[in-house]
Amino acid sequence: MKRKIKVCILASNPFIEAYIKSKFSDDPLVTFAENPLHGIDASVLEQDILTPTEQKILQAIAELGTIEAVSERLNYHRATVKRYLCRIYKKLKVKSSAQATYLAFKLGLIR
Repeated sequence: MKRKIKVCILASNPFIEAYIKSKFSDDPLVTFAENPLHGIDASVLEQDILTPTEQKILQAIAELGTIEAVSERLNYHRATVKRYLCRIYKKLKVKSSAQATYLAFKLGLIR
């Protein structure tokens, strides 16, 4: 049984993105996901964005992937982690943890 894969192209150049898509367009096992940074406001680059606690939570989300795992590791209640994530999303002007972790990594906010 062959498994389908979903690919997200994070190319800054639209021509590179189009080229990559053209190479895989005939492959029925490959689908393309939307770039997680699509539509992100560049003004987030100008600020000292996240507090140390928010950075710690975002780093843990990037490493562990779930709110439950983060709350266990950091000894926070799940609701506290969710509340911090909402603040992080608002500050970074994103809608998901994937967008937040990718943007924070690109900005050097997390490692």
